[in-house]
Amino acid sequence: MTQAPTLFLLRHGETEWNHSGRIQGSLDSPLTAKGRQQALAMRTILDRLGEEVASLPVFVSPLERVRVTASLAVPNRPHQIEPRLSEIACGDWEGLTPVERQAGWPDLAARCHSDLDLYDLAPGGEGLAGVQRRVEDFLAGLEGPTIIVAHKVVLIVMRGLLQGLTPAEWHRLEAPQGVVIRVADGVEHVLS
Repeated sequence: MTQAPTLFLLRHGETEWNHSGRIQGSLDSPLTAKGRQQALAMRTILDRLGEEVASLPVFVSPLERVRVTASLAVPNRPHQIEPRLSEIACGDWEGLTPVERQAGWPDLAARCHSDLDLYDLAPGGEGLAGVQRRVEDFLAGLEGPTIIVAHKVVLIVMRGLLQGLTPAEWHRLEAPQGVVIRVADGVEHVLS
């Protein structure tokens, strides 16, 4: 299990590409109206936590969907842009729908039995091992409780590491939007 201080994890709100099933990876698409509502819901959760989170540093991925989410969920606070929190690079599959992936790479697409398989096996992509190295490096530098606004795969890997799960066990972790996940001492709680 990776050691880290208490973390408050926020996934960006729904985007147009989330809605249409396209892989974003290092590309971007705007938040939907629902995504903006999810960001505001996370703001309400953080507001309820009050002093526990009021002065915590906020680290965010440099991608626009996360920066917009952070501006809504954690407004009027400095946000530290952190490249190691960028979403997994998905190579040739970025921007493609499931139908397009299946048409271009039928054998490879057939080997994807979960969302994490999809991201891990993307041709020309970074793979989960690359994300794991980035996340471990980021976590090692944290000095105290922190708010992190990032992406689906990055947060799944982070949560898996913090809970001492094997990479095979990461596949069972869900990546909800519109909630805050508090992880302390290897135990996570979903706050809604």
